[in-house]
Amino acid sequence: MADKGNKTVKRKRRVRRSPGERLFDALNVTFFIIVAVIMIFPFWNVISISLTSNAEFMSKPFILFPEHPTLEAYKYIFSTPLFPRAYGITFIITLSGTFLSTLVTSMLAYGLSKKTIRGYKFFMIYLLITMFFSGGLVPTYYNITQTLNLSNNLLALILPGTVSVFNFIVIRSFFLQLPVSLEESARIDGANDFVILFKIIYPLSIPALATIAMFVAVGLWNSWFSAQLYMRDEKLYPLQLIIRNYIVRSSKPADMQSLEGLRDASGKRIYLNETGLKMACAVASTVPMLFIYPFIQKYFEKGVTLGAVKG
Repeated sequence: MADKGNKTVKRKRRVRRSPGERLFDALNVTFFIIVAVIMIFPFWNVISISLTSNAEFMSKPFILFPEHPTLEAYKYIFSTPLFPRAYGITFIITLSGTFLSTLVTSMLAYGLSKKTIRGYKFFMIYLLITMFFSGGLVPTYYNITQTLNLSNNLLALILPGTVSVFNFIVIRSFFLQLPVSLEESARIDGANDFVILFKIIYPLSIPALATIAMFVAVGLWNSWFSAQLYMRDEKLYPLQLIIRNYIVRSSKPADMQSLEGLRDASGKRIYLNETGLKMACAVASTVPMLFIYPFIQKYFEKGVTLGAVKG
């Protein structure tokens, strides 16, 4: 009887919604479903073409679901050392660059979150100026290739982006929200700045650190222009530069050109879908980021929200 009474009370407490509100919700949901389909369709179309055989692709002007899906395009691009090597180089650049940038940027943000530090205004103005004005392409290229002598060196793809002023502002804003009493109590116990930063500040700042790490990782993973400037050896090309040259310039790498005469087990020549190969390259370069993002989404959302409250 008590349960029935509670259910009755809950029903009475529910706010009755007018027909206009229900209509608005229905239109709102319908609109966003349409938007979601429009945004998802191009990526789905890329996947479908990458799984389509050459004969089916040539016979149909539009492919939503391939009748006979095939993985020949993926087998083809991974049948040489080219793509595994490019994947390895890209992972090295992304992981090392993300770690270094997150570490250096967060340490800089922690130091400049103390307004009592000597030269505080000078460093803040200096960093903000670099956010709006850069040295230009030619001076940057000269510094990397001549001053640092990093031509054809993977460090040329990692070191220039170590400090991001935007990420610095995000993480510094997060640090400013942490209670000062935490540091004061730690200093009373004899902790120095490094102990406070690594054992107190960092564990509390995982959302903000994950946010800027995601920004840096996506930027490094998708970067190709720097590699085009500084890399001379194709064996040091990251994945995105190889794919960019193949898709945009139709410049097929030498390792892939050597497989033009592929034949099946019966000796019949295999005619691959050239567009499907390009789409397979695009899918192969996108999948790693799609798998990583769900694991840090909760930190990403919280980090952006909290980091944007204070200036």
